[in-house]
Amino acid sequence: MKTEKYLKLLFSLVIVIFTITIVYTYQFSKTYPLPFTNRISFDAKIKFIREHIHVTEIDTIIVGSSIGLNNVRGEALEKSSEECEHVLNLSVFEASAVQVEQLLKLQDPFPNLKRIVYSAQFSDFQHASSFRDYHPKWISKYIAHKFTPIVEAKFLADAAKNIAFLENRKKEWKVKHEQKNKFTYLGFDHTGSVPLHIYGKDIIQKRWNNPHGSLYVAKAFEALDRISKNAYNKGIKFYMVHQPYRQELIKKHKHIPAELKMFLHRIIKIVTKNHGKVLSLYKELPLSDVYFADRSHLNDKGSILSAEAIGKFIDKQEK
Repeated sequence: MKTEKYLKLLFSLVIVIFTITIVYTYQFSKTYPLPFTNRISFDAKIKFIREHIHVTEIDTIIVGSSIGLNNVRGEALEKSSEECEHVLNLSVFEASAVQVEQLLKLQDPFPNLKRIVYSAQFSDFQHASSFRDYHPKWISKYIAHKFTPIVEAKFLADAAKNIAFLENRKKEWKVKHEQKNKFTYLGFDHTGSVPLHIYGKDIIQKRWNNPHGSLYVAKAFEALDRISKNAYNKGIKFYMVHQPYRQELIKKHKHIPAELKMFLHRIIKIVTKNHGKVLSLYKELPLSDVYFADRSHLNDKGSILSAEAIGKFIDKQEK
């Protein structure tokens, strides 16, 4: 009898703890992104898509690292292009080409997707990191609201195994991710892009004055080959956009123009082989310092010009 009472008490306690965890996680998720991946900008994007994007409307997806997230204003692309009517910026901080390939495994919820815009700089191809413990099929169902209540409760519970981690994320969120004059800013426009308001004293001199080094990782270019080939096989138009770089650094450091030209040559070779198109804003849009937040990231003024140039290029190709 004592054993039976003990088991009932234990079972009741488990139910109470599980219920409290679900309630806490649900309340947390209303304001902060749950840890579905090992990248907070990706977690924030998952939350944003689920809450603000009509997945059946999206015809254009922007992908990349912060060079996509910050450098391409989705709202400006919608305004400047006749073809890109409903844009989603799916880019996340520090995404390698391998991670962009992983991001694009979330295509299923977007049945009317017509084109992919990959915004990058040569520095994005200097590593081949991947997302750990990544489950695109589950995330796709979550953002498309295709879970039953029971399955969704389990999904939330799995994301909330570490309450201490969630509390720490809550403390850091306002300081690190709500300030538009910081590179960690995650204030999305209605398409999921993040315009940076970084000028004057907010510019980090190390990032402004020091160029990237010379390094290429073969796995990154192999991923680009698969990405562009997969898009073609699915009947989706693929656009590779080579973003601008600070002109002063191009003039001052001999290896920078060499890296820019080499990178452009390699992506043209890969993308055109797979029937995609390449736009070099490094060549076509040599912006002055007033449009940069650092050596390769554009500020909120520069990202509009970048998006407008991309919109015109897409319209020209598709007409």
